[in-house]
Amino acid sequence: MNRLLALFRHKSRGGVNRVIVILLVLIAIMLVLIAMPSWDSFRDRSERIACEQAMKTARDGLIIDFFDNWEAGSVEDAMLTLDEVMPARANICPSGGTVYLIRGANRIFEPICGLHDTDVKRRTRLNASRAMELMTEALNTARKRSSKEPDSVKITLNGQKLEIERVAKKPRLRRGTATTNGFEGVVAFYGLAGEGDFADVDAKSGTVCYFIYADENYCATWRLDDGWTGDAYT
Repeated sequence: MNRLLALFRHKSRGGVNRVIVILLVLIAIMLVLIAMPSWDSFRDRSERIACEQAMKTARDGLIIDFFDNWEAGSVEDAMLTLDEVMPARANICPSGGTVYLIRGANRIFEPICGLHDTDVKRRTRLNASRAMELMTEALNTARKRSSKEPDSVKITLNGQKLEIERVAKKPRLRRGTATTNGFEGVVAFYGLAGEGDFADVDAKSGTVCYFIYADENYCATWRLDDGWTGDAYT
């Protein structure tokens, strides 16, 4: 009888211990979930500050190069200058943001980050234009490999993979994805002359005649007969 009571007490203590462990694990999980938004905010702020410092270094290098040579040169020359100023870095932006070079009023190129530029509309416009360039290159490569038109092409923009889908019907996108139902994050689509909504486009069948890019904030649309439009341009 005494042995039975001792065994019962042992199992009871074991059960209590397991309950305590489970409660501690649940508390730890809750603390992690509570801390995640704060950590994400801290990480984003740290990445933005690091990018600002890197852009300042790049900008200073371009200014020094300009006054050394007294000429702005080409975009290619500016990129070579950046390679010399920051030779050990694969990406100027530590977060992998695509860097664009825009000539300023004083003819000196200014580096702009596709992830952290504070001019949000400009950021959307630059990324949209670059995405279309990369999409065209990827589409041409895919066509050389196969006679069948691809349903989508993949590119890398701002250090992230982006799949650009071919559509026959224009997507219901007028604004950024954060305020548009059915879309999240960064999206892009393209249309070809002779297909669906683009059947009557005055261009050779298979020609890219429509491209749309949207991030969380704004949207940019390109049409063969109208160029770039969208709320990123207004």
